[in-house]
Amino acid sequence: MQELKARRDFVKMVAGGSLKCMLAWNLLGKTPRAGASSAGPSKARDEFFQPVVERWGIQEISLTTVKTYSNPFTDVRVSCQFKCGSTQVTSEGFYDGGNSWKVRLMPPVEGQWTFETSSEDGELNGKRGVFRCSSPASNNHGPVAVRNQYHLAYADGTAYYGLGTTLYNWVHREERLQQETLAQLKNSPFNKVRFCIFPKWYSFNHVEPPLFPYRKTDGGKFDLERFDPEYFRHIEQRLRDLDALGIQADLILFHPYDHWGFATMDAAHDDAYLRYLVSRLAAFRNVWWTMANEWDFFTPTKNWDPIFQTVQRLDPYNHLRGIHNGDIWYDHGKPWVTHCEIQLQGGDTYATAVGARTEYGKPVCVEEYGYEGNNTNQWGDLSANEEVERHWGIAMAGAYGSHGETYVQPGDILWWAVGGKLVGESPPRLAFLKQLMSEAPYEQMEPLAGIIKPGTALGKKGAYYLFRFASLEWEEEIEIDLEGQQPYEVDLIDPWLMKVYRLGQTFAGKQSFFLHLAPSLLRLKCTTPSAAASNPSSIAQLLQRWEANSDPRIAGLRPVRRSFTHTFHWRCCTDERSHATSVMITSEQALAFATPT
Repeated sequence: MQELKARRDFVKMVAGGSLKCMLAWNLLGKTPRAGASSAGPSKARDEFFQPVVERWGIQEISLTTVKTYSNPFTDVRVSCQFKCGSTQVTSEGFYDGGNSWKVRLMPPVEGQWTFETSSEDGELNGKRGVFRCSSPASNNHGPVAVRNQYHLAYADGTAYYGLGTTLYNWVHREERLQQETLAQLKNSPFNKVRFCIFPKWYSFNHVEPPLFPYRKTDGGKFDLERFDPEYFRHIEQRLRDLDALGIQADLILFHPYDHWGFATMDAAHDDAYLRYLVSRLAAFRNVWWTMANEWDFFTPTKNWDPIFQTVQRLDPYNHLRGIHNGDIWYDHGKPWVTHCEIQLQGGDTYATAVGARTEYGKPVCVEEYGYEGNNTNQWGDLSANEEVERHWGIAMAGAYGSHGETYVQPGDILWWAVGGKLVGESPPRLAFLKQLMSEAPYEQMEPLAGIIKPGTALGKKGAYYLFRFASLEWEEEIEIDLEGQQPYEVDLIDPWLMKVYRLGQTFAGKQSFFLHLAPSLLRLKCTTPSAAASNPSSIAQLLQRWEANSDPRIAGLRPVRRSFTHTFHWRCCTDERSHATSVMITSEQALAFATPT
């Protein structure tokens, strides 16, 4: 329907007379055929660009020439200048095999656009056209960018709470496995995937890929002067597949785990690769650029500053740019870095993320903090509980994290390496975390020191608080200090059982209480007094009622068999006065109580 409307608009534009018709044909870079009608656009117009493209979609200008070149990747260049009102975008073109060159645009504004190509080749030069950029579809929110200094959002203003996962080599395996991975992603909570452009040769993935980025010579060596367009078309199809699922593609441009020679290319070949890659992929709205996976592990080392600067210069849309470390952090304060990417193995994820946030003043993405799995490596041997707890530490720091799973499957099929199926227990619990953070005013919240002891706090002062208790000693008193005059609605949250318990209303100011559930969270939202809570209770009173199950909103306790690696404490009711006693339950005897069903 949109295309039909565009054709009708074009008819109206040229229907004013033969002079207007001739001007329109000239804009298209064409001469009217004998007998051509002014009643609509020519077929030639449809062949090399689209009459209508949605905002943040892709306009692709397809060009051909009869000239032949010794090396079409290096012997000729094409670019195109696009204009819409005061908005101008210049895009570099790329050779796509045969006698075909293409230039792409992701139109950032709606309206009528014009374009004109430039090239040393006369048949690729001076091609002109007019097209309309329509409003985006309901599932198209544009690219993700930095907003409010520490956070991320879509271009249309929609909030984006990033929950990533790692699939380093998934696009370089057999198609059947890739389709299985996409099906699994469709039913997962993840809205970002980290993966490599170059194939990877590493533990659990010693498999030759079906395609390579470069063509081979007759002697079987890679010709680093000639790309294989089919390889990059395959990457593009995966980008479209991910976008259809609402998933961002965090593209890792270089990595050191290679046995084909791609990691040791010289600076000139690195630059040619970046030019070709960015010209092809920058128009995809779901792209992020990660310069390297473990940048400090390259031998010989690369000069990463010029690599960042090249990507920044070639990308007209300013997609997110970061770099992933091994042992040594890159200087994320440099102006071409949009966000901090961090690997942290062990240690306190909360303290580390807060420190990075404070030092660099940018969004923090802890892209690797260990993986849930059993591959016997320290970084790939976390329990689901450890994975979830580390991610909660990141979230409470006002930062973002990426999951990974390393359970060894038959054929060495590990999610982290090549995709397949998720089998771990952390994804649904990370989905619960994502839901809670998406419901919160996350962009307006910040880590807060000094208002709670023990525990950590993330909040919008006087309006919304999350208090997290990773661990608590039995009968350890908690102290908080809430700003404001209005009461707060209090929820108790069990992040493992994925339960939210509504406790009631409490008052602002200083309070102290005991809590016998850890890990756990308290969520406090500023509200207006309700008739049912004209006299808000202290948090201590709310918790006592919940533990005694005296609140009519609690449907009743049910036993749930759980395993613990530590002694479990439970406060139980022994008489009508809710006198509390301690019950210690070992790993084999654990019987926890959860509500409601």
